[in-house]
Amino acid sequence: MKTLSGLLNDLQLQDPALPLVFETKDGEISPGYHVTELRHSASKGIDCGGNIESWQEAKLQLLDGRGAKHMSVGKFRSIVSKSLSAMPELKHVSLRVEFGHDNTDLCLMSLESPKHRGDRVMIGLGNTRAVCKPAEKAWREVSGSGQCCGSEEVSAKPSSCCSTSKVPEGVSSCCA
Repeated sequence: MKTLSGLLNDLQLQDPALPLVFETKDGEISPGYHVTELRHSASKGIDCGGNIESWQEAKLQLLDGRGAKHMSVGKFRSIVSKSLSAMPELKHVSLRVEFGHDNTDLCLMSLESPKHRGDRVMIGLGNTRAVCKPAEKAWREVSGSGQCCGSEEVSAKPSSCCSTSKVPEGVSSCCA
């Protein structure tokens, strides 16, 4: 789980003058991108098994750019630091990014750790997936793997987390 505090710590290890480039499977976010919002939310939900739970999360929204250059690591760190000072509740909760290339089809994405590549710092953004929490919990309890369907690439395929072929024998799932 990536947090805003963790991301800031990772970026402290990078040269502040280097450009910070976010990248999706469809390519890089354009130069001139903008941090439009950092949001903290408290959520309460009920899953398909009737389990009620509460959690907190943070979202970083990025606006695709039309500028000449990417934001520097230092400028991004400054934005995050000021945001954490103003809203400390953002610090240690799960972080996702909202983004859509050309500012269309906004998607919720996961963050990879920053990596120095050439003369820039890259942060990969990955697709998120829907999960059946009761099946995922049952799978973790039986297999200890932490994911009911394996990697995100595998679970992005048409077979679902609740497929009877993915739930271990003896584990009941509400949607199997």
